[in-house]
Amino acid sequence: MIGYLYDSDFSLHDTGEHLENRHRTESIDEMVKEKYELIHIPTRVGDKEELCAVHDISYIDWIENGYENGIRNIISADTIVSSESYDVALKAATSTKNVITAFKEGIIKKAFLNLRPPGHHAEVITGQGFCIFNNIAMMARYAQDIGYRKVLIIDFDVHHGNGTQDIFYDDESVFFISFHERNNYPFTGSEDEKGGGFTKNIPYKDNIEDDEFLALFEQLPKDFDFDIVLVSAGYDLMSDELISSANISYEGLSKMVEKILEFTGDKPIAFLLEGGYNINSLVKSVDITIENMVNYSQ
Repeated sequence: MIGYLYDSDFSLHDTGEHLENRHRTESIDEMVKEKYELIHIPTRVGDKEELCAVHDISYIDWIENGYENGIRNIISADTIVSSESYDVALKAATSTKNVITAFKEGIIKKAFLNLRPPGHHAEVITGQGFCIFNNIAMMARYAQDIGYRKVLIIDFDVHHGNGTQDIFYDDESVFFISFHERNNYPFTGSEDEKGGGFTKNIPYKDNIEDDEFLALFEQLPKDFDFDIVLVSAGYDLMSDELISSANISYEGLSKMVEKILEFTGDKPIAFLLEGGYNINSLVKSVDITIENMVNYSQ
């Protein structure tokens, strides 16, 4: 009962040879098709008004008309806007609703969403850090719309999920917890950023290794009575990655995923792709994540 969401249209977000490129999701999909028999969750083309659940309409309009108006990036050159970027980002964000529906209908209990562009840096009024719209925020809001009242979001990307934090900062119904490298982009996410008490940041030192990293997960919120768990799964914390100093092994990653699954128990859980830019390491990391879900389900 494990769902999988992917669409070849995600490759139409053309970033060339940028770190965040189509080969990431394509390579993951090749591995999944070869190794697993998961329940395919179809994508959908949503309406831009749906994005207003997490983004300001003026920003949505700006992105919708951006390419034809000569816009080629958001804030800085690292977040590319190509001719199809708006449509792809809209599809990625709004397709998350189909996974929530599959949870609600009892079709699946766990899911992996092989999405691009990623989303956790996208704030209410702007994208940044390779992200255009905030996929996990969209998923959380829709989950609440159909009955999953309290949402736990776990972000283990090596970079702080500033966008997700921004969207839910004063919301007591969404607990956002982020494990991230302190001295790395976007240089937010300090321990004193607590919002209304349902934001918890756990920044860690450079060159962190498995044992110290895994110990941090003892701080998952035991007193928050969540109905669903959504995970920003960024694999740029792995030792083979080049944009962080974190030194997490595949064994360490496997133990982390196991900890998250054990903490979730019998509640629905979805892992949404965020970072991870060494293709071989990324594919292996996603494989480990899905394998743990399969084994935990047996």
